[in-house]
Amino acid sequence: MDNKKFHFVKYEYGTVEAKDGQEAGNMAAHPLAPKKSDVLIMVSQKLGTPVFPNLKHQEIIERLTHLETVIIWKEEHFEQKAKELEKSSDKTFDRSLFTKALYEMIKNHNRDEGISWSTVEYYLKKFCSTN
Repeated sequence: MDNKKFHFVKYEYGTVEAKDGQEAGNMAAHPLAPKKSDVLIMVSQKLGTPVFPNLKHQEIIERLTHLETVIIWKEEHFEQKAKELEKSSDKTFDRSLFTKALYEMIKNHNRDEGISWSTVEYYLKKFCSTN
């Protein structure tokens, strides 16, 4: 019998105390980091790793159960849009603020409308514009 390829997603959450995000990330990645949930593992033959940074725990479980497809926005998208705007105008952007703008965009977005390139542009201009 031939083996088939299966993809999996593991989801768990917890809390750590740290001086900054990098330290918190390192602590959370440690196998003995305090966890507040059982590990949820979803297995599928569909390729993709869903990430839902703005959803509650139960919503994540429901979506993972149905293996919905998602679009993931990253800092690289802010870089891409910044280069595009800098090339076509006199605007410049502070790249050190891209993470802040990304998290504000995710935190404040309207789930009925979603996030588009114009949303990225709005948050880029609002939080990262230097002129």
